[in-house]
Amino acid sequence: MIVSVTLNPCVDRVVFVPGLKVGDTNRVQRVETDAGGKGVNLSRVVAELGGKTTATGFLGGGPGAFVRHVLHVQGVHNSFVEVAHDTRVNTSIECGQGPPTTLNEAGPFIGEEEWHRLLGHCELLFERAHWVALGGSLPPGCPGDAFRQLGELAHRHGCRLLLDADGEPMRLGLEAGPDLIKPNLKEAERLVGRSLPSLDDALSAARELLAASKRVLLSMGKNGAVLAGPDGVWVGHSPPVEARSTIGSGDSMLGALLWALEEGEDWPEALRWGLAAGAATATTDGSEIARRPVVRLLYKEARVERRA
Repeated sequence: MIVSVTLNPCVDRVVFVPGLKVGDTNRVQRVETDAGGKGVNLSRVVAELGGKTTATGFLGGGPGAFVRHVLHVQGVHNSFVEVAHDTRVNTSIECGQGPPTTLNEAGPFIGEEEWHRLLGHCELLFERAHWVALGGSLPPGCPGDAFRQLGELAHRHGCRLLLDADGEPMRLGLEAGPDLIKPNLKEAERLVGRSLPSLDDALSAARELLAASKRVLLSMGKNGAVLAGPDGVWVGHSPPVEARSTIGSGDSMLGALLWALEEGEDWPEALRWGLAAGAATATTDGSEIARRPVVRLLYKEARVERRA
């Protein structure tokens, strides 16, 4: 089973306008609202593909109830810790002119008692898990080394650990010795301390980051991904699609990759499934996630090649 831990999930609200006029009235064409957060999306894709997953973390108030409802409707088993303050609502403005403008809230304040309740809750969930997926931002009040604590707890229970974070939470989380990390290009640049303008640069960075994790999956958006591990390095080419929204594409890639590994596929083949799911999510509107028929169709067009 795959357990995802999202400490700062959200309600994703996408507002579509014909053109964004700052300081003026904007007529909204439509609004889409969905559950969001790295682990939440990862578990949704695993469940969509028929895998076993449990989503956990913190939820609170009406927005938290909405996230639970979405997961229930989509058949995702979830077991969140209820907190006193409301789950955040993130708003993206899509105006058809480049990437969306995103307004991300900080999230609910997490008290010490709530944090320890989550640790105890995860102790029980990790007993039945094969993979534990940690990622996203930390809400206010959460310990800065939250991913290190959870990662060490996962390893004590014999789980394999995926870490998908950024900045100081990522740096401290690496101390838990993850089995897989998934930085995007910008995050990888921050980790290695230099720009990565070319594929060769990305390959070099992925190999370098193996000092911090057993495997590295460096995502490059529509240009695919690089996978590095002790058994080699691969370059994955995403299926060509007309992207409508990239929200959740990276999470979808990870969800399908872990699902494929749980199904017995090897790492290059799992990467193919991941690329297909990431592309499938990119074809959806707003914050919607990949659907199984589209993933299976795009899988045929995803390519993975080994590099020396």
